[in-house]
Amino acid sequence: MKKQVVAALDGSKAGRNVADWAAAHADAFGLALNLVHVVPPDWAFPAHNERKLAIERAEDLLGSESRRIAQAYPGLKVSSTQLSGEPAETLAGLSSEADMLVAGTDRGPGTEGQGYGSVSFQIAVTSNCPVAVVPEMASGVRKDVVVGVDGSSDSLAVSDLAASEAQRMDEDLVIVHASGPDPRPSSVSGDSDVLADAVRNVKERHPGVSVRERLDTSRGPGEALVAAARDAQLLVMGCRGRGGLRVLLGSVAQHVLLNVQCPTILTPS
Repeated sequence: MKKQVVAALDGSKAGRNVADWAAAHADAFGLALNLVHVVPPDWAFPAHNERKLAIERAEDLLGSESRRIAQAYPGLKVSSTQLSGEPAETLAGLSSEADMLVAGTDRGPGTEGQGYGSVSFQIAVTSNCPVAVVPEMASGVRKDVVVGVDGSSDSLAVSDLAASEAQRMDEDLVIVHASGPDPRPSSVSGDSDVLADAVRNVKERHPGVSVRERLDTSRGPGEALVAAARDAQLLVMGCRGRGGLRVLLGSVAQHVLLNVQCPTILTPS
């Protein structure tokens, strides 16, 4: 049975958000927290003694963050692990023994450039457990947990996870389905069925969660989720499969992570 949340720390300013988000999740669901830092292999450090310094910095980072989290969550079991290897591959390798993997991203609202967020995307698409990508967030009022559904059997599991998170965070759940900018008239009833099935599933399994639904007929799946997540506390979506416009969810997930608006959980559905 999976009993831990793995939080990937990289020493960046956003890394503290990763540790805090992972700790809150682990504490709420009665899981242990493992803080992990991956030091790249020798070839990544051309200068003499540079890797040795990186290892020392990693030890300091893990020690200080472990103490900080343990003080903030005295009932939480906190451990730390230092590993060596290619970061995305090494972290994804831990996913088989984790309930959730939490990583940061250098993407954020307003960030330009296609190169950003690539490590977090690699982790998300290759992991065997849900992956939470936590950006550095600007201050402001945020509310609701948003989940994207596409009518597949996997999306019911995604909405179930989102409902659990909404209950944990004491937020409403907003279920979003996108039919695209040019929906066929014959698809309208089908789109309504997608939302109705997702709402029914959540209300049956999580009767205490307040649910709203949103059918977006003006955008494709990626754009719709980015728009819905702009003021949200959390976005939950599948990472693979097919969306409402027959778009591979892998490309939708990539679009979302390249335009990340809030902490985002991607499931390996």
